[in-house]
Amino acid sequence: MFRATEIGSEETLPALAEFTQADYEAEERRDIEWGGWRAEGAKLKRPQRSSLPNYGFAPPPIRMEYRYPRAVFFVLATKFFEAFAANGIRTVLALYLRDDLNFTESFSTVVLHIFNFFGQFCPIIGAVLADSYMGNVRTISAFCFLYAFGWLLLTLTSLPTIGVPMVLMVSIALLLIAVGNGSIRACITSLGALQFKLPEQSAHLAEYFSFYYFVYYFGIFLSKILPPLVRANTQCLDKTDCYPAVFGTLGSSFLVAWVIFLIGKCFYKSEKLAADNILFKFCGCIKTALVEKWRRRKSPKRPSYWLHNAVGAYDEGFVNDVSRVLRISKLFLPLPFYFALLAQQDSSWTFQATQMNTTLLGVTIQPDQAKAVGPIFLFMLIPLWQYVTAPLLRHYFNWELKPLHSVTVGGIFSAAAFFCAGAVQERIENSPAQTVNIVWQLPQFLLLMLGELLLSIPGLQFAFTQAPTSMKSVVTAAWFLNNAFGNLIVVVVTELGIFSSQMDGYFFYGVIMLVCIILFALLAFDYTLQERKGGLYLRGLDGDFEEMDIPSTSRSGSI
Repeated sequence: MFRATEIGSEETLPALAEFTQADYEAEERRDIEWGGWRAEGAKLKRPQRSSLPNYGFAPPPIRMEYRYPRAVFFVLATKFFEAFAANGIRTVLALYLRDDLNFTESFSTVVLHIFNFFGQFCPIIGAVLADSYMGNVRTISAFCFLYAFGWLLLTLTSLPTIGVPMVLMVSIALLLIAVGNGSIRACITSLGALQFKLPEQSAHLAEYFSFYYFVYYFGIFLSKILPPLVRANTQCLDKTDCYPAVFGTLGSSFLVAWVIFLIGKCFYKSEKLAADNILFKFCGCIKTALVEKWRRRKSPKRPSYWLHNAVGAYDEGFVNDVSRVLRISKLFLPLPFYFALLAQQDSSWTFQATQMNTTLLGVTIQPDQAKAVGPIFLFMLIPLWQYVTAPLLRHYFNWELKPLHSVTVGGIFSAAAFFCAGAVQERIENSPAQTVNIVWQLPQFLLLMLGELLLSIPGLQFAFTQAPTSMKSVVTAAWFLNNAFGNLIVVVVTELGIFSSQMDGYFFYGVIMLVCIILFALLAFDYTLQERKGGLYLRGLDGDFEEMDIPSTSRSGSI
């Protein structure tokens, strides 16, 4: 069950929890309907003589109460300390590379986004290993060793030189941390979900995902506040900024997470490994279809749809599921650029903050603390949208923002955030040094968080609900890859060095985001039309859809 959600974006877990709850409620309703049908049929049958005496009353139903799994508390505590450590390094990394190791701003940006790329790509590796080979507990245990060694190496890079090329040592340390963090992210999520007995504890499962979301984002919030404070208020090695203290604090947080996880081994349920990994099977189906299409390219009996060349080697229903996922994934094609924008809070927006006056209401904040306003805005916007704005729109206007429309609106907000950042950068460049106050960054953070609210959660929600049951893990994997490739876009654009100023870069990202969201809207419109026709890629289907009795696969309520 939870292979479907284990590699889902952690920022969107509440949405996934909501649909998990809905699925089980639907199953219970079907059971009730089936039970009622059987009850009516039983009235038509001859009564059977019971071997037990009948005293005129039915025995009371047995209601099983399941205790909330204690193992979940260890999972949540592990996630909190691990999230604080992993996101803490993202908070300070750009300034550490630029100011302490004296790397250029562009090189620091490239290193940070390559680090983010591996952190977003490796959850797929961890999920595959946990799913079919090692289980969640063993996978987490194995990658924790790499994770810990990465923290040790990174701390050494902040100490006086030890005769090893600094670029090499930093690269190895960050690679180990990124691989360790990415590979255990999916496994921790899944490990907690597996502790519940379903469907009896489906309500508790939904609560778990909500708690997980809160713990994760609270860890992120603290990671944007405390590490810069430690750096600024600690002196060591004759430097005003003490990065050894920062990395020691973050490494200690990871160590606490590891210890809590190990103690929790006494409570975790045993796991059953899957016999067949769906990601490998999905890729194998596409490979087989392409090979067979090439072999049958001159055959007059070749299928009209290329993927159906795999039918035979794979079940026809599975092939149709793969074709549906490919259609959903096509909608994702313009979205990596959105994640390229989202990732720059830790790089270009942090560098922008260093050029501004960071004194606010008499309190001086660190430049890399300014982005803590992002989680604050998101904590405020989610309940405001969910419990106030959306209900009011439904009540007074009988209108609801559908997921695909929401993604489009969220993309526009994200583009507007970078236009705002460009305007702030123009003002910075036309003013004396550090005279523009940091408060001018608030609008761009607000717009970007509105984009995340309206794009990230509804986007994965749409893909997750539209995907076939057997393919939900593949869809969430594709979503993670979007995030990873978004970081690669920043790396490529930075390496090309095509902008004379950072202001031009901000406006470039804003314009390209608008182009990408327009492309997404066109793809979404086409997808909606095809869904209304229904059964587009059924095997051997070439005729007029309207003349055939084909059940529609459209879920117009979700589109």
